[in-house]
Amino acid sequence: MSFSLVQVNTFYPGFLNDAYAAAPGKADAPYADQIGWLLDMGFSDPHMFTRPLEALGVEATQIIANCGPAQAAWLRENGAGGVLQSEHDALRMQIDALKPDVLYINDCITFDSVFVRTLTHKPKLVIGWRGFPPPDATDWTAFDAILTSFDKMFDWAKARGAKKVIRFHPGFPRDCPAIATPRAPDLDVVFSGSVTRQHSYRIQLLNYLGGLSRLPEPDGFAFGLFMNDASALDPTVAALNRGAVWGNEMIATLRRAKIVVNIDVDAFDNQPPNMRLIEATGAGAFLLTPDHPQLPEFFAPGEEIETFRTPAELVAKLRHFLDDDTARERIALAGQTRCLADHDLKSRAIWLKDILETELRG
Repeated sequence: MSFSLVQVNTFYPGFLNDAYAAAPGKADAPYADQIGWLLDMGFSDPHMFTRPLEALGVEATQIIANCGPAQAAWLRENGAGGVLQSEHDALRMQIDALKPDVLYINDCITFDSVFVRTLTHKPKLVIGWRGFPPPDATDWTAFDAILTSFDKMFDWAKARGAKKVIRFHPGFPRDCPAIATPRAPDLDVVFSGSVTRQHSYRIQLLNYLGGLSRLPEPDGFAFGLFMNDASALDPTVAALNRGAVWGNEMIATLRRAKIVVNIDVDAFDNQPPNMRLIEATGAGAFLLTPDHPQLPEFFAPGEEIETFRTPAELVAKLRHFLDDDTARERIALAGQTRCLADHDLKSRAIWLKDILETELRG
């Protein structure tokens, strides 16, 4: 089946600010050059499907709705002035001009049904992705389907008016440049991510690990925090923060870690797979992640990843595997092999294309 698709994402403002600050003049480049450059950096790669869908014959266009320089370039090139007055207005103009069969909105909170109903062009299929608890006021009544990895989202999405909820998982790109060189871990324990009010357990564990890491040897360990904002942590732990790493740089950082710690959002009760489960194993790192009955559907605990049930068990396994290089690296390699074989982005794109074709026929 032939169809066209527009995928709409918003990127973290911190990433966009850092990217453009490091590339003076890039904001003046043509729209297509800016989008290609941003995609090449690998930000949110497990959810970026325009390129893999294009490889499958889909006419796919990527829009980063909150990227002011790129959106301004599109407006200039399409006779609309080039001054970005509103993210919503610019996106509406793009969708109405492109007239896609499928509109796939990853940020379906900022651009929920209130926005969709303002479009002059009515796509045959409007779908969204959500892997985080939605606000109560979210309106998804104009969405044909919400894709998610998480059980709780099925009830939440239906309560907000979504016509259908479909299971779908992110994937890891096999061609990620950060995994092209041999792994040489030089960081003990790494956490990369963010903290919000939805991450109380994450904050608790990071404070706990940060405190323990400051103990004298042999009880302490080098704890690397890579966060855009660590102000929610205890000040002595926040002082360990080395700043945010994004996209391919984040994957390279995870690859340098002897151990990566994964701590998911509170609301999903550690149900897999969250982004870090896919990214850390894809990077080739040894992953310690909260135990969950569904984990064996994705990775074999004790063989491809390791799990913990309590903070004490987390620390015991950290110390054990920091001392056992052979077992740690064997599990890390097995986890990466499994990720690239079963959870790669290309196979996810095939799955997504099947979902879209089924919904379009329906």
